[in-house]
Amino acid sequence: MDAQGLRCAGATAFANRPSPVVSRLPARHFHALSSGNAKSQLRRDARLVVTNARNVNQERGTKQSLKSEKQSKNPKNDRNGPIDEAAGSANSYLALAALNAAAALPLAVAPHTVADFLFGAAALPHDFLHEPLLRILATGFAGASTAAASLNLAAKKGLLGESSFQRLNLAILAASAVNTILFVSNSATAGESSVVSFSAFWVTAAALGATVLAAWGGYGKNSDTGLSLKRVGPLPAVKKYQDDLADLPDNKGGLQSTLYSLLTISLVASGAAYLLQPQETLELFFNNSKGQECIFTWRAIGAGLVTLLPAMTYTLREGAQLGKLGEAPYKALNIGILGAGAGHLAVLTPILLSGGGGPFLPALLGLWGAGSAVSGVNLLKNGDA
Repeated sequence: MDAQGLRCAGATAFANRPSPVVSRLPARHFHALSSGNAKSQLRRDARLVVTNARNVNQERGTKQSLKSEKQSKNPKNDRNGPIDEAAGSANSYLALAALNAAAALPLAVAPHTVADFLFGAAALPHDFLHEPLLRILATGFAGASTAAASLNLAAKKGLLGESSFQRLNLAILAASAVNTILFVSNSATAGESSVVSFSAFWVTAAALGATVLAAWGGYGKNSDTGLSLKRVGPLPAVKKYQDDLADLPDNKGGLQSTLYSLLTISLVASGAAYLLQPQETLELFFNNSKGQECIFTWRAIGAGLVTLLPAMTYTLREGAQLGKLGEAPYKALNIGILGAGAGHLAVLTPILLSGGGGPFLPALLGLWGAGSAVSGVNLLKNGDA
């Protein structure tokens, strides 16, 4: 056979070789190839193979993208051990709720004993205001306990990334920061102005540390900035606070939303007055402002009123707008506001009836009576939700 014949034979053999795609197709396709529709069937099968390959690549790309996004939001250097894993977990909030409840109990039951522990010699002789002020402070710890319980429920449901619960975490951090400043400025390190005993300072410091651990973990693990303090700082919290205040006039939830908005404004205004003008406000409410320990306690009450409790009522305002007041985390917040209001009424009403209050005490009772009524009614209305 000459060279031309060899080339023709080779070309014929190459054209008739089995296709690599066809060789992987089931036997039924070879029967189709012997028919007149062989070419169209082959095209369809080839397109199917290409489509499947594209789908696999897209799925791999999506998984890789989600993995990269998760790593960017939660960098490895933000979580390095069991402490970081525990921070912000449901159990950490449960422990925080128990810690605040444990602090509230002795304040409510044995205020004079607590005054001796907190203030040492500065508590003697016991002032008239020791008992009511420390019992009011107990209502703040009880409210903080219910806020932590709400975050525990939110953590179990995977809701900590929602703005409502991010706000609660930031409010707990803000309350801890204000109380830290109060304790440091009034502790034994403050010299002659010292009012807090050495032992009380360190017990409180440990409790505040546990509080920050839980709240910072819950906030950082569910925010775009992670747990790194260098990348977060106080600015997001301040910005969030400003945005919430600017949004207060917008009440899309009707009467319920409006009432929670009014409560929020009233609590912030009251807390700021307690912190900045403690002597004047004590005179207005109790006709008494004697004793540095009373001023310190009043400011500690104000710290909760200007940070945590308004965050609770604001979150309830959002819950009213979204129709979520029947959900467990929001019920816990309503229980907290109801408890704080009932506690204030129980402490302040006897003082008013005995004629020992100041000119603004009825207004204070009205504020907490309204808070109790709003939360109580919403608990009843959403009890079966």
